[in-house]
Amino acid sequence: MFVLRHRASLFTLPCSLALLTAVLLTLGAPPASAHVRESPGYSTVRGEGAQVVYTLSLEYELLARAVDLGPEAAAAADDSARRGALQNARPALQTYLAERLTVSLDNARCAPELAGTSTEEHDGAPFARLDLRYSCPGENGEYRIRYDVFSPRDAVVDGHTNIVDYSLSGAQGREMLDAGHREFVAGSSSPAAAVGRFGAMGVEHLLTGMDHVLFVVALLLGAARPRQLVAVLSMFTLAHSLTLGAALLGLVHVPAEIVEPLIALSIVFVAVENLLGARGRMPVTFLFGLVHGLGFAGSLQVDGRVDWSMLLSLFSFNLGIEVAQLLLVLVGFPLILLVRRTRFAVPAVRGATTTVAVIGFFWFVERFFSG
Repeated sequence: MFVLRHRASLFTLPCSLALLTAVLLTLGAPPASAHVRESPGYSTVRGEGAQVVYTLSLEYELLARAVDLGPEAAAAADDSARRGALQNARPALQTYLAERLTVSLDNARCAPELAGTSTEEHDGAPFARLDLRYSCPGENGEYRIRYDVFSPRDAVVDGHTNIVDYSLSGAQGREMLDAGHREFVAGSSSPAAAVGRFGAMGVEHLLTGMDHVLFVVALLLGAARPRQLVAVLSMFTLAHSLTLGAALLGLVHVPAEIVEPLIALSIVFVAVENLLGARGRMPVTFLFGLVHGLGFAGSLQVDGRVDWSMLLSLFSFNLGIEVAQLLLVLVGFPLILLVRRTRFAVPAVRGATTTVAVIGFFWFVERFFSG
């Protein structure tokens, strides 16, 4: 008896790590960090005829590094210092933006001018607001916008996405610009194309966010039957959809300094609950789903104007999240069920769950004390 228990214990850690690693690698999630460093940006473009007004919001610290404003400017501690640094750097900012943000009318470039700089806040982080004016060689025609801000050559962030809300000579819409989609023609995008881009953004946001992935993995590890898993994930979907929509519509705002530690804590709570025997899983899942919805909203902020374009963007982004979540379930849950049929099912599942809890606790401590 002792020999059997001893041998089982020898396999506990390897089986646990193998199970967790297999799930994460199969899902394609990077195990090194909770998030690939992504930076959001926001644009509002308005124009009639030869004049185009472009308001661009970027993370202040990243902009200071990209334009090389110096360590003092990058580490500015308050809005007053940041505004001063931006004002002093207007020539450098003008040059940087002229090279990386172009507006054209019938393929003829409009002349850019940096009319003003300021600061604002998005999701608790300081942003630089850059007010640009473009003078175009003509009154009518096809407006094209090309966006290369925070491109790989700047080497300041892993990925950058800019949400553009535009109204140009009667053409209105919302575009998402990133490494795979750097330009657009005003009024040329179809609703189907918008659904595809914002949906892909939702898929990418969930699958590249290890904290969201680990929360779903914790739910998978705690579900004994497919019916139970469907009920729990439906509750999670309902909850995060509510707060995602409320946050994007401007009805609720919770700083990232609060949301991010709570997301990590949700991983710990569900994993520990799995170890102790899950009771009342539905209310807990709903509560933490609300928190995760606020986290999802951090990557898709809009200007608050509620119209069909905005609602389509919201729906598509949320749909992408659900597609990614479904992929996690279809790949991860059968793998877990397969392991549960082996002789090492109990130690492997419990060990993997413990590992998830430890990772979540590490992230919680890291975010709590750094936020």
